[in-house]
Amino acid sequence: MKFYITGTKRGLGKALEELYGNCNSLEECDVFINNKHDGFSQVELLYEAARLDKQIINIGSAASDMVKGYKKRFKYGLEKKTLKDANDALFYEGINTTIINFGYFDSPRVSHIKVNKMDISYCVGIVEWVLEQPHRVKDITIIPQC
Repeated sequence: MKFYITGTKRGLGKALEELYGNCNSLEECDVFINNKHDGFSQVELLYEAARLDKQIINIGSAASDMVKGYKKRFKYGLEKKTLKDANDALFYEGINTTIINFGYFDSPRVSHIKVNKMDISYCVGIVEWVLEQPHRVKDITIIPQC
């Protein structure tokens, strides 16, 4: 199986790339792991991968559940909620797409935040679990213990 993984410079994306490798383009892959957060580009890539009939794993965020109206400080959550809503719509159209909504995990991006965080290896294990399922998984949300 060939993987195309975005956002592989650090954190979860880097760990996934070390495990699965990374082909050069969306067209070449069997499984697309939509990891890189860059505004609404994750949503655009999701639709492109769906058009190409790829198996898709979106890395969302538990922050998508906390959005109530638009506020500048919730921009990240709003972008992840849009990804979650697009995942849900495509899932019910028969696309093999899953979104994993993680709470904080230990990565350079959130090193300044002082709360309990999940280990990257645990998060990689969740991605592996989704890939091993004989049935489609629409979404899963995992938040570290307080």
